[in-house]
Amino acid sequence: MAARRKVPDFQRKWAIVALRGSLDDATVDQVEHEIRLLEGQGARLIVEVSELHFLDDFGVDVLVLLAQHMRRQGGLMAVVDNRGHLSQVLGQAGLEGLLPLFATVPEALLGLGDDAGH
Repeated sequence: MAARRKVPDFQRKWAIVALRGSLDDATVDQVEHEIRLLEGQGARLIVEVSELHFLDDFGVDVLVLLAQHMRRQGGLMAVVDNRGHLSQVLGQAGLEGLLPLFATVPEALLGLGDDAGH
């Protein structure tokens, strides 16, 4: 009888979620689903919001809460907004710096990769 080999553990560590339309209950569920698939320490989530047509206070709150959740679980989240709308909304609310914002997905990948040791 052949010896049993341990099956590798393929935990998902990275996810990119591109949101379109508006950030509402339906799209929040999609992002939360991706977070549940990510595994704790070292996990990275990028949320691409450049194609959102509507982002209100609810959406900003959700993004901030998701980023906090990722940090509590030992991971990180970044937001990609090539239009700068989210940056403007955060600035108007006095919440600059709450979310790591990037203009492109490659920049976010590099930014989260560089921050992997923190």
